[in-house]
Amino acid sequence: MKTTIKYIILSIMTLTSYSISAQKGYADKINQSNSKGQKEGFWKENLKYQITETYYHNGLKSGLFKAFSKKGELTCLGEYTQNKITGTWYYFGDYGHLMMIQSDFQKNIFKIPLEHQAQGVCPFRCYCIDYYPNGNKKSEGIMLFDNDPESDFTFKYGEWKYYDEKGNLTKTKVFK
Repeated sequence: MKTTIKYIILSIMTLTSYSISAQKGYADKINQSNSKGQKEGFWKENLKYQITETYYHNGLKSGLFKAFSKKGELTCLGEYTQNKITGTWYYFGDYGHLMMIQSDFQKNIFKIPLEHQAQGVCPFRCYCIDYYPNGNKKSEGIMLFDNDPESDFTFKYGEWKYYDEKGNLTKTKVFK
C-alpha cells in the first residue's frame, strides 16, 4: 500500500516538474485569448480561496489542472478533456498528504431516494478512495454528484468499505 502511494506521489512530482519546465520562457503566453475571445493555452488564476493553473483550447478546459492553497501548497491535481473531468484526480491535505483519489468519472444511471419517497438520478459518478494521513485507505466506493463532478453536493452509493488506520477492513455499508 505504502509503495503504491509513494509511486503516485513520485508520478505527481514528475508531472509537476515537467509542467514547470515546459512553461519556462513562456511567461508572456499566460492567460491569452484566441481570436474569438476564448481562453487559450495556459491560464493561471488567483481566485478567492485558491490559485489555479489550467490549460484551455477554444475556451474549454483541456489538459492538466492544478490548484494551490494561498500559501502555494498543491491541493488538487487532475485533468480535463473538452471541459469534462477525466482521468484520476488527486486531493492533498494541509501537510501535503494524499487525502483522496477520484477516478472513473462517467454519467450515472443509478437512482437515489430523495425527499418524500421520490427517486432522482444524479447525473455524474466516480470511484472515490479516502486516505488517512499515514497513507492507508480510510474508505472507498462510488460517489454520485448532483449537478456535475465539481459539485459540493455528493452522495455515497452502493457498497462502501471502511478501514482502520492500519489498513484493516472494519465494515462494509451499502448506500441506496
